[in-house]
Amino acid sequence: MTERGILAYFHSPEQAEGVASKLKALRAVDVQVDRFTNDIGSGIEMSMADSMISQDHEVDTVGLDIVLAAVIDEQCYEQAIRVIETAGGSV
Repeated sequence: MTERGILAYFHSPEQAEGVASKLKALRAVDVQVDRFTNDIGSGIEMSMADSMISQDHEVDTVGLDIVLAAVIDEQCYEQAIRVIETAGGSV
């Protein structure tokens, strides 16, 4: 069994926890949900913030401060990605 890791970002813990339950149903080996801070200040932090803006100048990653980490069988990987994106997550 080959495994793949997934890192997905969400706007709310509820979104991430809902996906975590679905990934567990897909027999994910390990699923964790956590919040991280992304304090944008000046200097390097501002440069990192600029890199979050897409080429269309959409700030589509702002507010994605909930991270879901999972390890899943490679055969279920594409299905897991669809579950995440359908729930509003970003991979």
